[in-house]
Amino acid sequence: MRPPASYTRTAIGLHWLIALALVVTFGVGLYMSDLPLSPTKLKIYSWHKWGGVTIFLLVWLRLGWRLTHRPPAPPAAMPAWQ
Repeated sequence: MRPPASYTRTAIGLHWLIALALVVTFGVGLYMSDLPLSPTKLKIYSWHKWGGVTIFLLVWLRLGWRLTHRPPAPPAAMPAWQ
């Protein structure tokens, strides 16, 4: 069985969804760190925490997808050590 020519749309979608979620969650964390203790900070802290939980679950979903779907072959010009 030959490896596929490219990654599946699901793998690409999960990759970029996780990347976007990381950037947004990091930005929320930076924003909330300078806020004084208030109900608003606690609400944003909760968003940040649930963003991390969501990323954790998406990573597990992506790992499961990767284990059940073969990746494409590396380019022929790529050195073996990479």
